[in-house]
Amino acid sequence: MDANLHIRMSKELKESFQQVAKENNKDTSSLVREWISTYVAEHQKSDEELAADLYLAGYQLQQAFGGREKVSKEFAQRLQEHALTNQKEFTHLILSTYLDLNLTIPSIVSKTSHGFAFSQMFLLGLLGEKPKG
Repeated sequence: MDANLHIRMSKELKESFQQVAKENNKDTSSLVREWISTYVAEHQKSDEELAADLYLAGYQLQQAFGGREKVSKEFAQRLQEHALTNQKEFTHLILSTYLDLNLTIPSIVSKTSHGFAFSQMFLLGLLGEKPKG
């Protein structure tokens, strides 16, 4: 193992956990590692799922504008430039747009700052057709 995780809990909970684990012939560290691995596996999305969610978020913003024909070409060009040069600026522009339109910001939008492919999927949704399925 190459990393430690420090957590806070009451002394009583720690002692109860250790006692119950011992009674069941389990190591507390291995139990915690197993629970964390299971949680990550259940909640971590694949790149394909993230891309689909970003496309959908872009499409939903398109709909908030009133449809594809209502999305400003200047706005789309600015987004494309930022997608190529600075994903953080891309995300900032998207967040500002949601705020200007008084819309709830989908949490997935934060992923647009993680690379060109993610920002492109949002942009494709903003300019694209209704997602299938």
